[in-house]
Amino acid sequence: MKLLQPLLLLALTLGSGACSLEEVPPSSLAPQNFYTNGGDAVAAVNAVYDVANQIGDQSRNLIIMGDIPSDDMDLLANNADRIQIWSFQTNAVNGVVAQSWQVLYQGINRANAAIERIPGISMDEALKTRLVGEARFMRAFYYFYLVRWYGGVPLLVTETKSLTDGRNATRATADEVYAQIIADFTAAETALPDKFTGADAGRATAGAAKAFLAKVYLTRKEYAQARDKAKELIDNASRYGYGLFDRYADVFAIANKNGRESVFELQFVGGGVGQGSGMITYFAPENSLITGRGFGSFYPTPEFYNSFQNGDKRKELFINSFVNAAGQVVPTFQHFNKYQDPTARAFGEANNNFPIIRYADVLLMFAEAENELSGPTAAALTAVNPIRRRAYGNSLTAASPVDFAAALGKDGFRQRLWDERRWELHAEGHRWFDLVRTNRLVSVLRPKGKTNVDENDNLFPIPQREIDLNPNLVQNPGY
Repeated sequence: MKLLQPLLLLALTLGSGACSLEEVPPSSLAPQNFYTNGGDAVAAVNAVYDVANQIGDQSRNLIIMGDIPSDDMDLLANNADRIQIWSFQTNAVNGVVAQSWQVLYQGINRANAAIERIPGISMDEALKTRLVGEARFMRAFYYFYLVRWYGGVPLLVTETKSLTDGRNATRATADEVYAQIIADFTAAETALPDKFTGADAGRATAGAAKAFLAKVYLTRKEYAQARDKAKELIDNASRYGYGLFDRYADVFAIANKNGRESVFELQFVGGGVGQGSGMITYFAPENSLITGRGFGSFYPTPEFYNSFQNGDKRKELFINSFVNAAGQVVPTFQHFNKYQDPTARAFGEANNNFPIIRYADVLLMFAEAENELSGPTAAALTAVNPIRRRAYGNSLTAASPVDFAAALGKDGFRQRLWDERRWELHAEGHRWFDLVRTNRLVSVLRPKGKTNVDENDNLFPIPQREIDLNPNLVQNPGY
């Protein structure tokens, strides 16, 4: 990550997983020898961020567990763990599910250590407040993925300091986990600045905390809170530096990393420095020359590819052919081409960030929450219609034939918003979460051939390894 340069300090005790405790940290990096000054505090918080890039190789598990178990994405059948997830036959020893659990708790433990130890450092007080706010933001970020993927999980908010800490923790309820998430994001929105610039661009901001709160509330169907929190961002977009790009493709251009549409995105730096992204390689056609050799791992389902309406320029960010080493055009089935870096020559060297929340998502969340409360009001339509206009190459500010109208009614507008989220946010790790939170996972996927899916698939299994280590953990239903 660009903002995580002092990464040799990452390991410390912060590196041990919170629920999988098997390694004793090196004594030379013991906390008492580390948390001594402001530089140490910055490095510790940088280490908290760094874990997000490790949720799978270059964050690929955000796609594998966010888009693969849906109607948006198919996959190359060369990995048993991924095939399980795609076909809704996931078991408790699935490697992707186990890795995600472990890495998320690793991030939580690093955050817990920073939250506990930074206040005792003699350093600039404003920086101290900000860093603790960033650590609380990231703790909430990691728990938000955990609770949605696994349900109620052990709620650990103190640093793991020994092999026995947290070993026998029981599962908190989902409501208890969400209460902690809301408390952390709420604390972060007051502790963090409105924006960062320069080398600090990409750090969590007050606006990002508000956006995550809106998403948490929407997930919990607390529509008034979701609407109001999203509205805070929309009404103060200039303060936070938010807005839509005029062209959809511009959102994903490397030159626009951390640009006005970015609310929170995972940071990657290409150029062979060991901090680049591998996402392009997974999406590129197999054996294409993109980043040396495309893996062809993840590609759109034909149904999703064909679902785009005529004239929707978002469909242009797919490719159906590539040029081989001999300069020949090789036709292939459709592939995602949202993330591009022509300079990347090897896996893990792309300079693209990965978006977690974009401003378009904030607008869509506001429109959805407002509709649930009051139907397709003028405010809801005003939020979503610029996204529609951009999709068809029209001016963001002028009325367009593709605009949604109040005549759709509450039910019609709801369905249109769900469709719009699918088209706008594809290949960004949202689809499974959206299907689950709207109670549509089974009803949408079974008619499309996902015959194994049932209501138990609204959660992933607790990894068997964790249950073996901690007999107090109870498995989710159906696993």
